Amino acid sequence: MRMVLLGLLAWVVQLALPTGTFVVVPGESRVTFHVRDNRGGFSGETDQVSGTVVVRAVDGGYTATVEARVDARTIRTGASLRDAQMRGATFLHTREFPFIRFEGTATAERVSGEPFPATLRGRLTVRTVSREVVIPLTVRLTGAGYAAQGETTVRFTEFGLPVPRFLIFVAEDLILIRIAAVLRPP
Repeated sequence: MRMVLLGLLAWVVQLALPTGTFVVVPGESRVTFHVRDNRGGFSGETDQVSGTVVVRAVDGGYTATVEARVDARTIRTGASLRDAQMRGATFLHTREFPFIRFEGTATAERVSGEPFPATLRGRLTVRTVSREVVIPLTVRLTGAGYAAQGETTVRFTEFGLPVPRFLIFVAEDLILIRIAAVLRPP
C-alpha cells in the first residue's frame, strides 16, 4: 500500500510545464566561451542571442524545437586586436557570416521537480560548417517562461577553423561553450 501511495504522490508532483512558443530574450541570454592556451587562455561573450523555442508535452515528458542564433559580430574577448582577428576572414568571417546558428531539439523526461534536467541535441553551424552537438541543460521555470543553462565543448578544427596562434600564444583546439538562455512567451 505504501508503494502505491508513493507512486501516486510522485505522479501528482510532476510539473505541468508551460507549452507553446517562446522567444530567446537578447540582452538577458548569454553565450560565453573559454579557450585554454599556453599562457592561461582567453574568454569571450555576447548577450546578443535570439531565437524561437516551441515546447510540447509528449509521452509524459516534454520536447522543444529550438532555433537560435548568436550575433558573432558582437562577441567580445576583452582585447580589440583579438576581436578583430576573430571577426576576420581567417576565423568567423562575420562580414559574410554574421551569425552562428543552432537548430535542434531539447527533451526533458518526466519532470518531477525544479530545476530539472534536459538534453539539447542539434546542429551548430559556424560559417558554412555544421556539426552535431549535445548539450546537457539545467532548466527552471521563470513565471510563464524558462531559464536554461548548459555547456559543451567543440573543436576549432571541427568547424574548419585554425587553432589560434599569436607570437608566443598557442591555443588548444578545444572551446568550452556555456549558454544561459532566458525564454519568454512572445
